[in-house]
Amino acid sequence: MVASALFRKQTNKAGLALHEDDLRYLEVEGGLSNLKVVNKLSLPSGGKGVKKNSLANAGELLAPLQALGSRIGGFKTPVALSLPSRDILIRVVDLPELEMDDAREALQWDFEKYFPYSFSDAAVDIAKVDNPMKGEPGMMSVLVAACKLRTVESVMRLAETVKMPLDTIEPENVAMFRSFIGPTLSFPAGYLAVFTGPSASQLILGYRDNGILYRTSLVDIMPMEDGEMDFTPLVREISNTLTFAKNQYRDLLVESIILGGSFAGEGELKDVIAETSGIKVMTADPWGSWGLPFPRDDALNWDAAVGLAVRGLS
Repeated sequence: MVASALFRKQTNKAGLALHEDDLRYLEVEGGLSNLKVVNKLSLPSGGKGVKKNSLANAGELLAPLQALGSRIGGFKTPVALSLPSRDILIRVVDLPELEMDDAREALQWDFEKYFPYSFSDAAVDIAKVDNPMKGEPGMMSVLVAACKLRTVESVMRLAETVKMPLDTIEPENVAMFRSFIGPTLSFPAGYLAVFTGPSASQLILGYRDNGILYRTSLVDIMPMEDGEMDFTPLVREISNTLTFAKNQYRDLLVESIILGGSFAGEGELKDVIAETSGIKVMTADPWGSWGLPFPRDDALNWDAAVGLAVRGLS
């Protein structure tokens, strides 16, 4: 089987994020001017199907997905489904200025320079992006997302078993990035989006309305003896990422840090990041970015699900 598109873009109104501890399903209806939530549901995932942001055993997700289908009366809306970030490699690659179909064809000849498996064993998608580094004339920068084909096929079989119509399969960190950037937001300079979690966090370097560097950091955020959360490992990872970005993109000035995920509401974390980096820190609002009403309860950790559900609108 040849490599296929990893996240094909079609109109869809339902997103399902696969997390280590839970499944998060969000269904929306309407357009950008009148978008509203139709269904919002979180169920335990069992902790065995996904571990440390990687698909450990797809079969362990069968029962949780069946329970979710039962709760919503069956999967009637085509679903945009997330893949854990560590199962997908995302790179910015420079290619000759070509149409996207031709660029994808050209990529296969140098594919193994960037990825540790062959093009024929991969599910691949590419998108043209703005790059703060000025390239050579006649060249363009593309964002390449690649995943082992057997991983995608295992998820597709799982969806077929639970009678879930799939609209697309997408990296969860790409969906997270979309959730806060919204349909119109664009930054004139660089920014770093940080989606926090207890055992893994996503760090995404952005330029204009593009993500140009995606990192998954496996740092544990644990309570200290006094009961306060120890954010030191995460703050260190943010500093390291900013240093790498400065060395890699010398002309890119990072002016903002956007904080989302489990600890987005922690004022102490926001203050520590701002003090350590000297950069303004903002809180991500995936709901407001897309004109959705802010939930009265259970508002955090929906970044990926929101980003998936609105994918057809971006």
